[in-house]
Amino acid sequence: MSGLKFAVPPALDIVASHENEAIRLATDLLAQHAGITHFGGFVDAVFDRQRINPPILGNGVAIPHARTALAREIVCVAARCKDEVPFGPEAIPVRLLFIFAIPLHLIDEYLALTASLVKRLRSPEIIESLLAAETPEKFAALLS
Repeated sequence: MSGLKFAVPPALDIVASHENEAIRLATDLLAQHAGITHFGGFVDAVFDRQRINPPILGNGVAIPHARTALAREIVCVAARCKDEVPFGPEAIPVRLLFIFAIPLHLIDEYLALTASLVKRLRSPEIIESLLAAETPEKFAALLS
């Protein structure tokens, strides 16, 4: 899958008991990333988006994101939860998170990138491999 580059190595086996905690632990990895101009505002935008329409794909995958002027470039971080975490009003179990910061002027690029990611994540074999990956490098390599 061309184009997907993680801003920092994926975080494996984070421990969270609810959706907001999982998102916070994953977004915290981006706290010092130069592609985000105001980290606190970005995190607020992600949570605002979650409240409106949480992007949950099924298969244990969620893609929290924010389209915001606070992003200079498309920034992505991935996290794998140690155990299933309930997401959204239906408490859908999620173990894999892909969080994006998207500049307003790069919507088309973001949509193409996530379409490719979503296509890969529909494969049960890819999901199983991501859940079993022993290192962040192996996790990232499965999606490159």
